[in-house]
Amino acid sequence: MWLLPLSRADAERIIRRSYNIASEHARKVGARVEPLAPRHIYGDDADKYGYSLALGKISPPLTEASLVVVWGFYNYDEYFDYVRFVEGGRVVEWFVEPIAYYPEKTAVWIDEPLVFRAGFSIETHTTSSEQRDRVYGWPLGFAVVPRQPPQPVRPVGRRRGAKGAKTGESPS
Repeated sequence: MWLLPLSRADAERIIRRSYNIASEHARKVGARVEPLAPRHIYGDDADKYGYSLALGKISPPLTEASLVVVWGFYNYDEYFDYVRFVEGGRVVEWFVEPIAYYPEKTAVWIDEPLVFRAGFSIETHTTSSEQRDRVYGWPLGFAVVPRQPPQPVRPVGRRRGAKGAKTGESPS
């Protein structure tokens, strides 16, 4: 099994390695590191799903210099059987159902952390026979997001009166 319970001794080392990868990229591109949150996966639809994954294919709306580093997974849904990460020709599939039976419901990816750039997608699958739009699981990791450039400051010009006339002139 490639996913280990969070209680294993290697978990801290794996999470620290993931954070170091994210921090290094952030330093290079002038970005910040944040815990992976719904706004990174869903953008404007973050409030709709929260920390659950929509069934089917999800295409995170990341900007060009963004990066996502996934080190583990949380699964509270015994019917959520696998998640697939797709980036270009690379496909990584995690069988996540057993995580729902771990006491902490969290597992750490034992191999190198998964690193994805803008343009990757997440595909989810469930074995549940009921109609549902989401699974109760979440990838654990870090998002590297560019800092927003400051808004340009408009130069302060002379104030104009009615219909574009300069102050002191009459609008005839």
